[in-house]
Amino acid sequence: MTGSPDVLKQVPLFSLFDDEEMAVLAAQVEIRTFKERQRIYKIGDASGQGYVVISGSVEVSTLDEDGQEVVVDRPGAGDFFGFASMLGQTPHQTHALSIEESTCIEIDRNDILALLTRKPHAGMDLPASVAGVSGSIGESHASARAGRVHANSRTSSVSAAVRPFPSNRHPWRVIRVRSLWS
Repeated sequence: MTGSPDVLKQVPLFSLFDDEEMAVLAAQVEIRTFKERQRIYKIGDASGQGYVVISGSVEVSTLDEDGQEVVVDRPGAGDFFGFASMLGQTPHQTHALSIEESTCIEIDRNDILALLTRKPHAGMDLPASVAGVSGSIGESHASARAGRVHANSRTSSVSAAVRPFPSNRHPWRVIRVRSLWS
């Protein structure tokens, strides 16, 4: 199902878009619903899409050097994931699994290209929105601070960059671990 401007308006990532930009993007994106415990993508999958959570929650994880699963993010409503690989056109370096039934906006590079072709000024709004939103698209930004991963107890062999997230449910948001997480 394609998106609607009303749904996109609820997403902080698109908060600076005007009504016309919102309508162009809404016509491009898809709304996907994932069942509880449904895999969204796995490590090595082609990175055609990034996702914005509308409802529900997702667990993004990877494997450490010992093959143990490490949860690196738990995006909920308004959060996004998978963008670094999608924009960088690299295979996913993480797994994404719907923890509960989740509805997400699915965006690919062509959706963004169509928006920028028809509404070039949206190219100025998107980076400004990203700067104000915690999420995976900012993974490679130089502004990320060195820190620790908030992920279960298996963090000793994983180095990461994190930044605070203003929420009680996610005290730390992972930005980058060794390379781009997506």
